[in-house]
Amino acid sequence: MVPILLVGVIGFYYLINVYLRLKSVSRELRKSNVSIERRLEIMQTSDSGMYLAGVMAATAPLLGLLGTVTGMVTTFQVITLYGNQNPVLMADGISEALITTQSGLVIAFPLILFKQRLEEQIKRVLTAVQA
Repeated sequence: MVPILLVGVIGFYYLINVYLRLKSVSRELRKSNVSIERRLEIMQTSDSGMYLAGVMAATAPLLGLLGTVTGMVTTFQVITLYGNQNPVLMADGISEALITTQSGLVIAFPLILFKQRLEEQIKRVLTAVQA
């Protein structure tokens, strides 16, 4: 569960960093006296960090799936040792599987949506820079 949360924190860190940079660049572009060198710099660095955020968004559900597998393995080990007569013993593995799956999806969805929104803003900023 901790790796999933770590992936989420890193992904959101990069997305927030890109968002704040885009906000600053948008304010700067509203001024009419932006130099050509600065415009080129904006074009080159506008999407830095987006790749890593995308990797984090793709990694979160995979870590959730890994937790699902380990939870089910734990459940099957309990069944092997004690049989399936006591559902309380099996509940730990099943809850581990469900919680990690949920965590991976809960982190991945907002990361993907926020990343998509920032990519649209980057396109708009690049269009404004090229104008």
